[in-house]
Amino acid sequence: MAVINGMGRWATEGFRVQRHNGDGTIPTPQRFLGFANTVDLSGMIGAPRKISVKIDDRPAVEAQVEFAGVSNPSRVTVAEAAAALNAAGIPDVTFGADPYTGRLCGKYSTGRAAELTVEIENGGLDDHVIPAGTYGLTFGGRSFASVQPEPVPIGAGESAELAFVAVADGAQPSLPGIGDPVDMTSLVPHLSTDFVGRFVGAIQGADDASNALIVQIYGPLAAALDFGQSLRHGGDGLRVLSFFSDETINIGLPKDVNEKEEIDIESAKGAVRRLVIGASLFGMSPLFVLNQKNYHFLELAQGGRLDRETGEYEPPLPNESEHPSFWGEIFSPVYGDGTHNQGNVGGFERLLLRNMVGYEVDVPIEAKGWAQYGVQCTATGYTDEKGKTHSAWKEGTISLEKFDALRVKSISV
Repeated sequence: MAVINGMGRWATEGFRVQRHNGDGTIPTPQRFLGFANTVDLSGMIGAPRKISVKIDDRPAVEAQVEFAGVSNPSRVTVAEAAAALNAAGIPDVTFGADPYTGRLCGKYSTGRAAELTVEIENGGLDDHVIPAGTYGLTFGGRSFASVQPEPVPIGAGESAELAFVAVADGAQPSLPGIGDPVDMTSLVPHLSTDFVGRFVGAIQGADDASNALIVQIYGPLAAALDFGQSLRHGGDGLRVLSFFSDETINIGLPKDVNEKEEIDIESAKGAVRRLVIGASLFGMSPLFVLNQKNYHFLELAQGGRLDRETGEYEPPLPNESEHPSFWGEIFSPVYGDGTHNQGNVGGFERLLLRNMVGYEVDVPIEAKGWAQYGVQCTATGYTDEKGKTHSAWKEGTISLEKFDALRVKSISV
């Protein structure tokens, strides 16, 4: 059973945080975003520039990227940047345009394809229907099948997604890129010629790294390409900061609640009719308190500029009222009933905070007192790239084995 019940939580093991993509979504190895439209790379032209990519706790891969072939260095397009990054040959990572936002999009993929998601769009002027039945799709020499139990109507200009599952035999192609066109002539039975298709998702087979959870892309070039919202809020790209070496003093988790309302109406004789409107839970206001100053965390949470050569940090200017958004996870050990040694951990409570902004609270200098460095955050609801809304947080208990598999202490760089 996945859920561990009846456990008591003790203190915290630590937490980790990472900035969002530029569209406010959580970066994944299958979708990490840079700039939109064009970007000024004038300062990056003339010599190869280093960029680093790290997947989970695997060693970071460094590559040299050359932009000498772009037509206008001050207005580099997404297509030009993607071509330069792909030419750098970062293993198992491809770049292109994100189908949802048009931003520069990186994707980590390796191994055989097990399931492909295809968006079918009606590009004609008439309404059509995808009839019920089983459809076959050939990609990279391998066969895929999609079962549609009911007809799928698609009006003019509308689209629908079909999931194609791999047939057991056949070749093992590399995964398609998000937004790559689909050869509709390989679809059997054929659909209307008005239909066009593109790949919008892929799940890899069990013989590859499909379980990868965390991606990091960093360095001055990654920042210039706006990974990790670096163009607007500073930073060094898309990094994970982990605090698992006893830096954490405590983490406050007050809920943001709109209190219940009681609305009364009184009759002429004093009878009262009451309507009760229940309380609404809007989110949470985590307060992370550390025993060490960490400028990287301040820059990640509230923006500003950290000079990585001198170690000096400047907070945001007064007119910079917007803060970068980020996500985080808090891990706390849990124990069963009875008496325990500290090492007798039964599992870990895992709290995922999907969407946060933050700022540093006051840090007084006191006589005979250690400084405590607090970052006050606000966690609210989250909307993913497909427009689906999620609550501000998700919590649960994971086993020791699953916690160890996450390798949270060796993710950050």
